[in-house]
Amino acid sequence: MSSLLRVAIVLTLLLAGTAVSPVGVRAAPDTPAIGEPAFARLWERTERPVATQAVTRSWLWGPAPLDAVVTERYVDAPGGARRVQYFDKGRMELTDPQGDPTSPWYVTSGLLTRELISGRVQIGDATFLNGHGAEVPVAGDPTNTFPTYRDLEAIVDQTQPDRTGEAATMALLPDGPGTYDEASQDPKARFTRYITYTGPFGTPVGYNIPVAFWEFMTQPGLVASESGFAMAEPLFDWLFVLGYPIADPFWTRVQVAGVERWVLVQPFERRVLTYTPDNPAGWQVEMGNIGQHYHRWRYEATPPTTSTGDLVGYGMVQGRTWTYATTMGIDTEWRITGTSESFTAGSTLITRSESGWTGRFVTYWSVGPDGLTLHGHDQVDEAGRLLESAVYWPPVRYLPPLPLETGVQWQTSTTVLSTSGPPRRTLVSGLVLGRDLVATPAGLFPSWKIELSSSTDRAAPQGFRLSATLWFEPGIGILRWHTRTYGAHLYSATPVQE
Repeated sequence: MSSLLRVAIVLTLLLAGTAVSPVGVRAAPDTPAIGEPAFARLWERTERPVATQAVTRSWLWGPAPLDAVVTERYVDAPGGARRVQYFDKGRMELTDPQGDPTSPWYVTSGLLTRELISGRVQIGDATFLNGHGAEVPVAGDPTNTFPTYRDLEAIVDQTQPDRTGEAATMALLPDGPGTYDEASQDPKARFTRYITYTGPFGTPVGYNIPVAFWEFMTQPGLVASESGFAMAEPLFDWLFVLGYPIADPFWTRVQVAGVERWVLVQPFERRVLTYTPDNPAGWQVEMGNIGQHYHRWRYEATPPTTSTGDLVGYGMVQGRTWTYATTMGIDTEWRITGTSESFTAGSTLITRSESGWTGRFVTYWSVGPDGLTLHGHDQVDEAGRLLESAVYWPPVRYLPPLPLETGVQWQTSTTVLSTSGPPRRTLVSGLVLGRDLVATPAGLFPSWKIELSSSTDRAAPQGFRLSATLWFEPGIGILRWHTRTYGAHLYSATPVQE
């Protein structure tokens, strides 16, 4: 089956279907706790000396978590998910809780820079949701419009020659590349190391590191220990914290606290380093707030959601099952199977298992003030292994709040992120046409007749723009639906149980 046909079928069916606070640091009352002991130990080692003002240096993680620990989908982790927590400067990940807790890689630091630049959200070792690069400023004030992570796509993963001893003068500006020649007078802007490794395309790559960043990456420093404080050399393993460099550094002009300044920026796989010569000692080199940037990019359109609405009215109760006779001659069955906390981290979504002639799917829903909302779907094989996934940024309103009324209209503008194709900007619209009497193999029912349609702003072959008419009755669910080429009628349904 072609990729386009598979996407069209899936969209057609979807239109038819319905801890403890860190030791020694007193957290503010509304500050989230560091929710995993392994995360707390990692934070304590380098951040407690800064938090207690025993040392003056920039944060490696941040003063406190941005939010509570959440479960993010990761198909190659035990149970298909892993525990993560976001900080200003990065993300801590616990992928295998049964691993060796003494290993320095028991907790890992996310490859956030790569995801923000490429727009590809990693949900497995080699499984990605395809999106657009983040239009989030890399450095300086959040109101800056350049450079964004998306602007860096053209310069990363382009191997550079060894320039050891030369000055870092390359500049990246809104009107194109340039130079900042005054940097040649700054000894900390001179290249001192050339880092080589096997790049993402399997070929050797190399990038240059200036003195300012190399001194930061290899600095000794005070760390917390069981007996108090001790000196460590180096303060941290730069490969664990930063990952490999993915481009040479560049100068750019950004607003910092409302003042425009020259800042030297270098992207690494996990973090971004900035060098601001005007900053006070101890704060000239900093890690960008990439944890903040990533968390906002990934979850701003999908804030935490828990169903609080009329679950019975929409039929979204545990064990509810519908069987449909279809024009394809193969029955389709839907069953409410439980909840998921990892499809969208921080949200508890209702899961509906769907099987029929197109295969097996799990769709993810919530019920709230806006009505019935669809968050995305997974296609799985007979063993439940993921074949394809799609996530809606933001989730799509599927049915309006109950009770329904004739003439009610709604629409959602969303971006569909898929593991099987490019991102698609899509508009999903709905209209309640009125009351109707519908005949099905299960009987004759009064119901609401509803029209749903979706369209994409990308050029697409004829047939990609889809529409469906469905008949829905609160307390029962979908009674019937049809498109231009496909139809289904309710054959049987389990009784509603409150």
